[in-house]
Amino acid sequence: MARKHRLGRSQKYHPRPRHLYALLFNNGGCYVGQSVDLGKRLQSHRSNAGGWGGAKFHMVELGVIIGTYADAEQYEYAWRYKASKAGWLIYGKPGVLVNPTYRLTFRRRMLAWTLSWPGKYRRKGRLSSSMFWLFLGGIALMCFYTAQM
Repeated sequence: MARKHRLGRSQKYHPRPRHLYALLFNNGGCYVGQSVDLGKRLQSHRSNAGGWGGAKFHMVELGVIIGTYADAEQYEYAWRYKASKAGWLIYGKPGVLVNPTYRLTFRRRMLAWTLSWPGKYRRKGRLSSSMFWLFLGGIALMCFYTAQM
């Protein structure tokens, strides 16, 4: 019988299996997260208190690592980058789009090179997240310069 972990609040400091997953939304958004219990986490995301407001999504398991919460967090950032390169817009939390390249350290970029986004879930004909932010920045610059004139 598998040993039940009773680590309480210190669980994030202990190496243990952590599942990395993506919630893929019909609107082109993607949320990347981690959990020690994937079934329970899916249930909490789907609940009314889960923050997604009843939006339809599909959960994809990206991998499992054995490590601490901080170790898995490094993978989260790497997977966010890979998802943006596959054409997904990245949610940092419900309703908040983020640019995954802003927090992409050298270590996270190297980690991302070792990962492969599932081909079945690549989005075609969409701007990647980084292109979206570049486009948005261009519009902001145009507005700034026209307001100066």
